[in-house]
Amino acid sequence: MIEHQGVFLPEGETHLTKWMTDNGEIVDGRGSYQIKKLRAALKHCRQFRTAVDVGGHCGLWSMQLVKQFALVHAFEPVAAHRDCFARNLDAVIADGAKGRHMLHACALGDHEGHVVIDSAPSSSGDSRVGGEVAEGIPLCRLDTFGLHDVDFIKLDCEGYELFALKGGEATIARDLPTIIVEQKPGRAQRFGLPELGAVEWLQSLGYKCVEKLSGDFVMVPG
Repeated sequence: MIEHQGVFLPEGETHLTKWMTDNGEIVDGRGSYQIKKLRAALKHCRQFRTAVDVGGHCGLWSMQLVKQFALVHAFEPVAAHRDCFARNLDAVIADGAKGRHMLHACALGDHEGHVVIDSAPSSSGDSRVGGEVAEGIPLCRLDTFGLHDVDFIKLDCEGYELFALKGGEATIARDLPTIIVEQKPGRAQRFGLPELGAVEWLQSLGYKCVEKLSGDFVMVPG
């Protein structure tokens, strides 16, 4: 584990440290990642009860969400990332963030099973589902967690976003949260999905896109 701008990251990480140095913003004394996207998405939230961070990684989004939401549920399948997440969220809570958080050690999809995760040593944010296996990291459906009052969902799971959304269809249909979903070119196609499959699926539920931010789409109920 390394520390950069007051944020804990996995050993060997170089992509994020460079990005944070070149493009990031210091927020409350610590480095941040994609803070402009987060602020743009939160403008569309009607309430700030429960947030869901799919692809929680090291907590770079959850560190900010826990300052505004009463409860944050994060989902992160990689153990080394969860270790960093815990250190980062502990630091923010110690600084006075009022929200609570729960970190779930699994990947999210549209069915139950087990997967392996492929991860790039110097760019840990590029971790993605590498395939299904008989035993491995749990693959779960968001709907099975019984979450309530979900006002915001962020998804960044390297092309697996449509599967993760479908596994939370009941939660989404009930609570109608604001959703920011990554759909970068070439990612979804790895899984045989359309490039904008997650956006199109949300549109089929009555959602509309209100902002497109360099590969991320802010979706709100119509």
